[in-house]
Amino acid sequence: MIDPDNLKCGQIEAKLKLKEFILIKNIKGNCEKWLNDISLVGRTNENDEEEIFEGYAACNYCYSTYRTHSTKDKHGQRKNYGLKSIHQHLKECSYKSKNQSSRIASSSTTNILPQGPPLRQALIPKFTYNKNKISNKYQNKLKDAELKFVVAGSHSLNSLENDGMIELLQLGIEIGSHYGMLDVHDIFYGRKTIREYLLIKFDSYLKTIRNALDEPIKEHCLAATCDLWTDDFTKRSYLDFTVFWTTKEYELKHSLLRCKYFEEESKTAVNIWNELKIIFDSFNLSYGDTPITTDSGSNIVAAFKITDETRLPCMAHRCNTVLQIAWDETIKTHHDFEIFCNCIKDLRKFINQTSGIQDKLPKSIKCNSGTRPWRSYFTVHDSLNASFTTLTQILSARNEQHRIFYINTVLLLNIVDLMEQFSLIFDYLEFSNCPTLQNVVPSYYKMVSYCQIKVNTQEKQIINTLKSEILKALGDKYWSSITLLHWIATFLEPTFKSLTFVHDKKDRAKRYNEIQKGLHVLAGDVLTTSDDDQQILIPPTDPISSSSPPKKKHKNDPFVDVRQHVAANPSPSSSKTTLESLNIELDRQLRLYNNMTLNNNSEYDNNPLLFWKQQQDHLSLLAKIARSIFAIQASSSESERHFSIAGRVVTEQ
Repeated sequence: MIDPDNLKCGQIEAKLKLKEFILIKNIKGNCEKWLNDISLVGRTNENDEEEIFEGYAACNYCYSTYRTHSTKDKHGQRKNYGLKSIHQHLKECSYKSKNQSSRIASSSTTNILPQGPPLRQALIPKFTYNKNKISNKYQNKLKDAELKFVVAGSHSLNSLENDGMIELLQLGIEIGSHYGMLDVHDIFYGRKTIREYLLIKFDSYLKTIRNALDEPIKEHCLAATCDLWTDDFTKRSYLDFTVFWTTKEYELKHSLLRCKYFEEESKTAVNIWNELKIIFDSFNLSYGDTPITTDSGSNIVAAFKITDETRLPCMAHRCNTVLQIAWDETIKTHHDFEIFCNCIKDLRKFINQTSGIQDKLPKSIKCNSGTRPWRSYFTVHDSLNASFTTLTQILSARNEQHRIFYINTVLLLNIVDLMEQFSLIFDYLEFSNCPTLQNVVPSYYKMVSYCQIKVNTQEKQIINTLKSEILKALGDKYWSSITLLHWIATFLEPTFKSLTFVHDKKDRAKRYNEIQKGLHVLAGDVLTTSDDDQQILIPPTDPISSSSPPKKKHKNDPFVDVRQHVAANPSPSSSKTTLESLNIELDRQLRLYNNMTLNNNSEYDNNPLLFWKQQQDHLSLLAKIARSIFAIQASSSESERHFSIAGRVVTEQ
């Protein structure tokens, strides 16, 4: 329930334009202004009922909102301000004058549908606005037509509220307002024309993407994610291939290149690679030089082995494997935990199959995520914990309280607290608009810290066992999947470069040595592919600018305690264009980078590409390596998101 006394007129007007609030006819208002020009303001609540905000009225034409009553006093009463302000507004409202000048004259006895107000006003309501603008005759005809569309066409009821459908109908109304009554067959395009138009648009899009990928491919600044998914209903399997690249402006971009349907029997490694080969050839991708992040599905792994493509494991899937193993092992150890898990599973199934429960809960009980299952360990338990009290009351009233009796609320809260921390880690592994590879290594150390056992009491026995099993699985499944590229990416994130999360000094020194060797190998690759070797190896004469604007910290950043801040002011020197001088120049840049003075009042929004964009003229070699490294994704979550969207299309709602 929204308290209208906490709202402002400007806020309401903005939300009306965004369709978050609606205009509601005042059924008590019988004057001409209330009938045609003014409406109450409200919203449609969770039960699809109109909820009026007391004390406000808005212009039907431009949504300008005015107070009609004061806020409640200590006795719960409101002072009536009247409608003088909004009446004055209506005299000057340009949208009203435009509406009146373009309205088709109509008789009050014929009830012909008048031309609507400007498009902006007409789009505001979401099916709850004043339906009395049209006669009962046309209301019933419209309802019958919508019903026929759903039933005869076997369309979902949700399709009636699809934004694309509404925009199409709105365009039809707009055309009618300009040209009068038309036969839809005279203006509507059929499937053949739209198919041809689609192909033209698609060809244009392909050319645009190829042009956009040309420079990143040459500069080795392109990577990809790939995944297979099978929907739960039609059991069709699809292959997703999405590319990521960094631009000259050090911005991370991505694009879906292919979503391919596979028959069950054709999902062999050879067939998958043949499809990937078509994608590579279509977009001129480099064989053996396009790092691809995938899960560990056997067919996908085998497909990339055919030509030894660089494949990195999806670390979000690794997290899911860790949690799944930990849950299974804890169930084996504690029978009470098995009862707890089964009870939650059965309860969720009961709620989803029973009407009248879910819509009464403060937070709906979540289902498992089919495309990103690692999220479910938090969302499922968190939604149950948030709704536990209300759910107990509802089940008791139905004599179904036995369904919730065996859920240990203390354990439930402990799991929510633990998994909430993990969910923040998942956020930093799943970004698609900024780099993620640098977060893989710190994520391991943070997850280990989350699972440290501080209190070992009887009531903490199950959660402590769960933490212990997570620690074991992290070592077996997550740590073993970390590669040198992950360490290099971590080092090239300026707030992680000191590796302060590695507490063992010998191990830290070992990692530094490995990172330095890896950077020398990558620098050699940069030299062999760069068209401006001389520019790379000759350092600038100007010092690095340190005037970065301060940025606020992210309160949900799980790595805030291990980050350093941004650096500045090394001094340059000179070098020669040879492989030997390349190594000398790289060592020089590494020294400058390592010795940068850090200050506490500036950040790069946790996006290392912003840092390297600023340093590209001063630490040119490292900047080029960083641009290449940060195109690589820590997880295949963007492909999973595409599947999630596809799942909403094929899943019954």
